[in-house]
Amino acid sequence: YRRTPLEGWGKIIKRIGDIILASLGLVIVSPLMFFIAIVIKIDSRGPVFFRQKRLGADGEFVFYKFRSMRRGAEKLHSQYIKKYGNMFKLKDDPRATRFGKFLRRTSLDELPQLWNVLRGDMSIVGPRPPMPIEVKHYSSKQRKRMGIKPGITGLWQASGRSELSFNEWVKLDVWYIENWSLWLDWQIII
Repeated sequence: YRRTPLEGWGKIIKRIGDIILASLGLVIVSPLMFFIAIVIKIDSRGPVFFRQKRLGADGEFVFYKFRSMRRGAEKLHSQYIKKYGNMFKLKDDPRATRFGKFLRRTSLDELPQLWNVLRGDMSIVGPRPPMPIEVKHYSSKQRKRMGIKPGITGLWQASGRSELSFNEWVKLDVWYIENWSLWLDWQIII
């Protein structure tokens, strides 16, 4: 595992960029977020936001998303890990609500994570934050993806999303950590 450019000034520059982008993003998308919240309430019962404990480089934090799943869907997660493997993504997840399927397909369910970025729990770009139950199944090689703050989006999402295996995610995350640059972040965001 090589050193990362995200040490020292790289880490400071990335954090400043995250604060600026998350602040601007929240101001720009707040009307859209308000509309999404209304549709979620109309579409299905339950809270607007989904909160869950996730792990990052600095430990555990509360992760926010717009709720896209039916009530009780989280209880099935450990069964799905056994069936589909660690860090699975299902293209047509039967636990998703009608509007939730749209939110997930367009990644609009991720917008509340801009708050996680402002709080310093996450970055705009980085590895996805895993749940503690998922990390229990990690090998030492897979734990390398947790070397930096997790991100709203990342190289694996820009490189194929649910078509990639978890081991391919790990390779892309480690490559990103070892080869980070502002230009790479911009390419992933675009």
